[in-house]
Amino acid sequence: MIKRIAITAGTAALVAGAGITAAQATAGNAARTGHVLNIGNCTTEGDFVSCSVQGDISHPSSISVQVWATPAQSMTVSWDNLCVNGFTSGDRSGQFTVTAGPGHKVTRRIPLSQGHQGKCTPDVLVSLGSSGRSHVFLSGRN
Repeated sequence: MIKRIAITAGTAALVAGAGITAAQATAGNAARTGHVLNIGNCTTEGDFVSCSVQGDISHPSSISVQVWATPAQSMTVSWDNLCVNGFTSGDRSGQFTVTAGPGHKVTRRIPLSQGHQGKCTPDVLVSLGSSGRSHVFLSGRN
């Protein structure tokens, strides 16, 4: 009888321990993936065109921009990111040039600035190097 209780208690402890581990693993997974939000997108076509996307995201853990052009060509991506949290604010900006097309979409992270625990307003401007259609998709995770 004592042996049975010990086995049952051991099994219960093992099941409880596995449940905690599974819950922790699930919580860790959710924190890594986050919730993806579409901040904005733009498509434009013509000779040497530009496309601008701006929007707001609260409490971002990351902000990304995905760009591509048809036909594939060189694109200049300029970005600015203003974040405000109470009396703390920060602004970061930058630029990069990529060659991207329908079969090679380029995604880059936009660095978060001081105050990103509050609300951020990323702004992205994409310019084509020649004629074509540009596509811009701005997203974030929180």
